[in-house]
Amino acid sequence: MKALAVLVITGILIGGSIAVQPQPTMAAQACSANCAQVSVARVGSGTLTTGSTATVGLTFTQGPDDGQPGGIDETAALALTLGIPGGTGGTPLTLADCSFACVGGSDAGNACSSDAGCSGGYCQVKAVKAASALSNFKVVVENASCANGLTHCLCPAVGGTPDNFINLVVYGPNPLPTPGPSGIAIPTLPTGPQQLFTIDLKVGASASGTIPLPIYNEVANSQHPQFTALLSVGDKRTVDQSCSPLAVAGTAPCAAASSVSQVATTDGSIVVPRCVGDCNSSGDVSISELITMVNIALGNADISTCLAGDADNNGTIEINEIIQAVNNALYGCP
Repeated sequence: MKALAVLVITGILIGGSIAVQPQPTMAAQACSANCAQVSVARVGSGTLTTGSTATVGLTFTQGPDDGQPGGIDETAALALTLGIPGGTGGTPLTLADCSFACVGGSDAGNACSSDAGCSGGYCQVKAVKAASALSNFKVVVENASCANGLTHCLCPAVGGTPDNFINLVVYGPNPLPTPGPSGIAIPTLPTGPQQLFTIDLKVGASASGTIPLPIYNEVANSQHPQFTALLSVGDKRTVDQSCSPLAVAGTAPCAAASSVSQVATTDGSIVVPRCVGDCNSSGDVSISELITMVNIALGNADISTCLAGDADNNGTIEINEIIQAVNNALYGCP
């Protein structure tokens, strides 16, 4: 009887009741020959499941030596937003550890609530770990905590919804010395390729399929979510090198369609296998779950009623996902 019902649903799909939705495309990250590189990728291997931890790392490479002071080959600061998006019905990825500890200084590792509590170091959320090569730098997660009246963050109080993005800044020197007559020497980031830091992310119940980890940047993202920022770097002279300068006087960099970023980005992703159509995580796909998916696809139900049906985490149920769920109903979850 179950097989017959599944075949009926399959016939409805083939009959054309649900149209295939076109997938959005991302523009390529344009870059001149004199270009730095920023990439994000999963660290390690193994199958990810609900409740497990995925570690991702951000790697930086200086641009080629241009023989001039400053410039993209002497990058000293980096600011970016890393997206951890997913289905609209839940937060698939969150920080694996929202407690804070001192980084560097005489009390490294001690619990803290602010930089003032760290002697010679700074207070950082434990899920973000800086590489030893950054001992002279500070890695700041701007939206880690909702302290000081912040209305959004990665580690909200009980009942809050964590951000689905991470705002990061890397700069030096650390600790910042007292200004003197000779000024402050600004250190440059490692030549690279160098993994600057890692982020431990907990896989939530709504995580499934390939979850993208985009670095929002000027070329690929004409718009970006509220409270996020586009990738920006500064050289040791504190000059912003995010986009090539325009020849037109009085026009801001990146204001023209022909502008290109001087930092090439490589987005990452993590893959969380899940049985498509298993809305209640029971280990199989029932007829009622297939009907729920069809109703979502037709606009008669919200995606939150079956997050497991949205294999690609794009917020919709499409015909290929229902067919995959039908196969899982007939032959069992993989």
